[in-house]
Amino acid sequence: MFERPPDCFFVRDLIVFNHLRRGGYVSKGFIFQAPDLTNSPIADLNDFQDQLCLLLASLHEQQRLQVQYFCDSDYKEELLRYQRETEKMSNVWTRRARNERFARYFQAMTERRLRRQRAVLYISRVIESVPKTLTTNKALREYYHTLLEQLQSEYDHVHRLLLEIFASAGTRVVPMSGLDHFRHYKQFLNPSLNDRFEFDPAEGFDPQLSIQENCWHSEGNGQSDFGFFMDGHYHSVIVLTRWPRTTFPGIIQRLTNLRLLDYTITVNIDPLPVTREISKEEKEHDRVAGDYASEKKISLLTVMEKKQRKISALMQGQTIPFNALFVVRVWDKNRDGLNAKAGAIKNAINSMNAAQYFESNLPTTSKNLFFQTWPGWTWGRYEHRKLYAEHRYLADMLPVTRRKQISATRCASRHERRGQVSHRLRPADADRGLFRLHGNHRRRPQLWHLHPDC
Repeated sequence: MFERPPDCFFVRDLIVFNHLRRGGYVSKGFIFQAPDLTNSPIADLNDFQDQLCLLLASLHEQQRLQVQYFCDSDYKEELLRYQRETEKMSNVWTRRARNERFARYFQAMTERRLRRQRAVLYISRVIESVPKTLTTNKALREYYHTLLEQLQSEYDHVHRLLLEIFASAGTRVVPMSGLDHFRHYKQFLNPSLNDRFEFDPAEGFDPQLSIQENCWHSEGNGQSDFGFFMDGHYHSVIVLTRWPRTTFPGIIQRLTNLRLLDYTITVNIDPLPVTREISKEEKEHDRVAGDYASEKKISLLTVMEKKQRKISALMQGQTIPFNALFVVRVWDKNRDGLNAKAGAIKNAINSMNAAQYFESNLPTTSKNLFFQTWPGWTWGRYEHRKLYAEHRYLADMLPVTRRKQISATRCASRHERRGQVSHRLRPADADRGLFRLHGNHRRRPQLWHLHPDC
């Protein structure tokens, strides 16, 4: 199936696809800053999984969820704020130490030796209303104004719901503005911006233009042996074709904790009608019952019991069905680097209890999958790689957790209050990603994980 790239407009902090009537779709992003659960007790992991399950259960049939996970090195805002605080210091040695620290971290940022994990939740819904025909322009403007106000109110309610769901976990949920949506799209479609920290894409934002006119500045050229070439980078698309045999909270960290920056994970989640799934299971149960009546195989009794348990779980609300598309896109400036990064991602997927992947080599397939991963777009017609999922193990596969990160600004301030000037940091541990204070001035850090909320 030939899939076209989505197009939309940024309107009142919303993303409007197509138009504001039947056949259109609206989406809004929420920045999701989850706590680090790497070394947490089992009880905390289970509580966070329950909260993710509650998020999935809150979706109705006209809503869809998209999880966007990506990494970058951008700590420019935090470092500049740190430098402004440094200029207020009166102690000469404190200013000297902080200036050295700022210069060292800023250099590491420009060399892309810092790593910052980000996760964005997009809640999308379909528009069902239709304006009256043969109406005046004034009435039509009033209709659009009322509809937009209703959608804004609805997404305010979604934000409050997310805050209530994750209130006990220490998770921050921040609604995105129109400029935040624009920045996400700009970086998503132009990976070369990751090397240009001095450039602010917000300067070129024009709300009157569509997303393709605002953000898409490079054509994708399909390659004969893999993926496509876009914006000076080679891209490869890997999609999950089989879930892990068993899941547990934290299994997704095998993929999110890779020492890579140039990759993104997109999970599109579509709620399925429970009644339709029950009817489907009942038909399969009747078919197996007919086979048992004719063949008398004992193994068919086990299949029948399994179907009965699933029907019972669906009826009682213990199982919530979904369709999910799990896509990883990775890119690099040369093919050898792309092969190395794709190999690391494949190994990480295989390590998740026999999960299976499919790497797209045909340009048309790569293009169709790539269009399904655009931020906020969950209504594409290409559904060939969607997998059936249930809320329990789907919650384990959502890339929303992050590694422990300690604020450099807060650590420095704490030591200054104590009259100390121990600002040196130990390199991040290769397995745990920790970020510790260290008093040895001769060791130089190599890869740090800074806290985004300094």
